[in-house]
Amino acid sequence: MEVLLRELREGPDGIPEYHDTQISAAVVTIGSAADQRLQLLGKSIAAHHASIRQSGSQLELTCRAGKVRVNGELQGSAKLVIGDVIEIGSHQLQLVQPPVGFDAALELRPDKNIDASAFEGAFRTDLLQTWMGKRPTAWMAIGLILIVGLALPLAAVMMHRADRAVPAMMPGDALWSSGPLSAAHRQAIGDRCNVCHQTLFQRVTNESCGSCHQSIHDHVRPEHLALTQLDRTQRCATCHREHNEPETYLVNSGDGECLACHQNSNHTFGSLDVAPVEGFGGAGHPEFKARLLKPHAPDANASTMLQWLAERASIDAAVEQSNLKFSHAQHLDTDRVRRGGDGEQLDCADCHRLQSNGEHFEPITMEANCSSCHELTFDPSAPDRQLPHGKPRDVVLTLQDYFTRKIIDPDAARATWDQRRLPASADSLQPCNASAFACAMRSALAETENQFTRHGCIGCHTVVDTQSKVLADRFQVVPIRLARDYFPAARFDHRSHESQGKLTGGAACLSCHKAADSRESSDLLLPPVATCESCHSDRPLAERVTTSCVTCHAFHPQGSKPNQDAN
Repeated sequence: MEVLLRELREGPDGIPEYHDTQISAAVVTIGSAADQRLQLLGKSIAAHHASIRQSGSQLELTCRAGKVRVNGELQGSAKLVIGDVIEIGSHQLQLVQPPVGFDAALELRPDKNIDASAFEGAFRTDLLQTWMGKRPTAWMAIGLILIVGLALPLAAVMMHRADRAVPAMMPGDALWSSGPLSAAHRQAIGDRCNVCHQTLFQRVTNESCGSCHQSIHDHVRPEHLALTQLDRTQRCATCHREHNEPETYLVNSGDGECLACHQNSNHTFGSLDVAPVEGFGGAGHPEFKARLLKPHAPDANASTMLQWLAERASIDAAVEQSNLKFSHAQHLDTDRVRRGGDGEQLDCADCHRLQSNGEHFEPITMEANCSSCHELTFDPSAPDRQLPHGKPRDVVLTLQDYFTRKIIDPDAARATWDQRRLPASADSLQPCNASAFACAMRSALAETENQFTRHGCIGCHTVVDTQSKVLADRFQVVPIRLARDYFPAARFDHRSHESQGKLTGGAACLSCHKAADSRESSDLLLPPVATCESCHSDRPLAERVTTSCVTCHAFHPQGSKPNQDAN
């Protein structure tokens, strides 16, 4: 039966408003209960008061609780015709002519004076409204919870730990879980809860975490922890909350836990030199301190036998001590230096080649980065002959061998291919009337002094003249060492910074690293914290990229590894 229910209400402006609802049911039930097709509220209306059904070509009204008024007369049942008015409580329901497609139409005029409490009374909200009493129901519920939520899961756990089959219908300890495991832990341990929860009714210990995560190191090294006021019993689960969705909640990446200790670092970290941090942006972060390699000679007479000691210094006062002679400004000057092959200006990436991790660069070496432009030729008549790089003794021996053979075999120095020629040295223009060997040694000596004192090796290296009578031992080159990572306790993704606004490539690099103005290799070309704060902030701001402590700082430091700084 298709019935149109038209509810007539008076609008705020006094004009009647209609609200039509289609009811598709064999019987239209009427009452105050929520499951009634037509819910009418009021103290005199029962939960299941009456019903209207189709009987032949007419509608039949049947009362289930008391009687209703039909056209002003109390009746328990009645055959209805068009125009009949049914009064149920203080509501009026009139049978009207149904439109096309409907079997019947009812027009409802609800009582607008129904109190709000009548809506609450339409639902059972108290045990007193049911057949159950409070005390028996409470004890029954407690017993059921203990059995289903404790006894049966506990029995399943004990059976599982005893390698006994657990009945499929028995509830397991999943009832105690607040949520599913993260994907990584689920893949590692499956449903073996006892891997982490080793003792019943005891929270997971750090030892349980460490049984799998053996390569994870403590935030503070044990020897330093004793010098601080940090909580030595802090659990891994303080920051790593398992059984919480989404899985990103497994790692707490907020700044709150970090700032809780680092805001008052003078008290928290005791004698350790840890600057206080208020946040990132607005002078909340201290100036960066770089880890530099400082050469140290244990013996004042052995300046080339160096030990490299690491020290930290604020980048606004730090000085690079790599022992390399180099000018970035000169190499980026198009009037003086251009790239071989296409003649274009040198770009940062021509020498600084990013590793696959996007954080570090390949070590700078003579063979990989410098030899394509800086040849180690020494004789214009033999442009294909080059000196070895790295060991001064080998340079001297190579020169002696070369000039000895050149005097004995003049064809040995014949050029095999055309290449740019260097000016002839003054010694090569002077005649030699001594023996062939003496002349060869004189030429080798002249070229050796030329390489180590005028131009050649001394152009990039610091050379020490030991005044040794043995030429092979006379000149020593002070070792060069370039730092691989100035901030080993931090992380920085160079790949994501290859575009800076509209700048890309080398221009993006130079927006942070002022290499174009650097004329000394002692310049530490690291940007200050203000440069980073011009693009980043720890809170959402216009034209700023939101960042957090763990964006740059790993909470768990890497383990002790051999020094990987490039030579």
